[in-house]
Amino acid sequence: MGGYVSGPAGVAAKLCGVPIILHEQNAIAGLTNKLLGKIATCVLQAFPTAFPHAEVVGNPVREDLFEMPNPDIRFLDREEKLRVLVVGGSQGARVLNHTLPKVVAQLADKLELRHQVGKGAVEEVSQLYGENLEQVKITEFIDNMAEAYAWADVVICRSGALTVCEIAAVGAAAIFVPFQHKDRQQYLNAKYLSDVGAAKIIEQADLTPEMLVNYLKNLTREKFIADGIESENNVDA
Repeated sequence: MGGYVSGPAGVAAKLCGVPIILHEQNAIAGLTNKLLGKIATCVLQAFPTAFPHAEVVGNPVREDLFEMPNPDIRFLDREEKLRVLVVGGSQGARVLNHTLPKVVAQLADKLELRHQVGKGAVEEVSQLYGENLEQVKITEFIDNMAEAYAWADVVICRSGALTVCEIAAVGAAAIFVPFQHKDRQQYLNAKYLSDVGAAKIIEQADLTPEMLVNYLKNLTREKFIADGIESENNVDA
C-alpha cells in the first residue's frame, strides 16, 4: 500500500522469495511504490494512470455506501435549498473554513450547509458564519459518512484517493479543491472524475468566494453529473 516503511519490507520480501502484491491508491504512484513496482509479483492500482500495465481494482470502500439509493431516487422529492456538504478531513481544511462563510453570506437564501471543520475549529468557524449560522450545521467530525453523502446534493472537499472513490461510489456531485503537493497527487485523483464530467476541480490558489458563488448559484439538482460518476469508475477493491 506504499509509504516509506514499505520499502525495506518489500526488498526483504524479494530477497526471501516472498511474493509481493503492490496496491497503489492514488492516480500517481509514490516513490516507494514506483521502486517496488519493478520487483513486485503483482501490481494493482485504484486508477488507470499510476502504472501503465497494472490491473485496475479500485480502492476499498465501506459497504454502507453501496447500500444508498441512486442519485435520481435521492433527489426525486427535493425542492428546497441546494444541500452542500463541506468536508475538510480530520484536520479540517483552513481554506474551506475561511471561504465558505463568505459564500453563504451571498447565497444564504439558496444554500443549506453541513460543514465539517476539523478538530478545535467549531468556535472559530461559527463566528465566521455570523448571522448566517442558522443555515449551517457545523461539526468537528462526521460519524456517519453514508448518511452525510446521502443528504448532500453536492460535496466540496479535498481529493484524497479514498475520498474520490467514496464520492464515486455514492454518485455525488463534487467540487474538489486538491491539497497542494509537489507531485499533484490529489489533483490527478480528482482529474479522473473531472475528465468524464463527474466533478469540478478548483485549484486552491484559484479558489475565491466569488468563484464558488458563481458556480453554486447556477447549480441545480440535475442528476447527470452524479449518475456519470457511478458508470465511469471502478471504485471498490
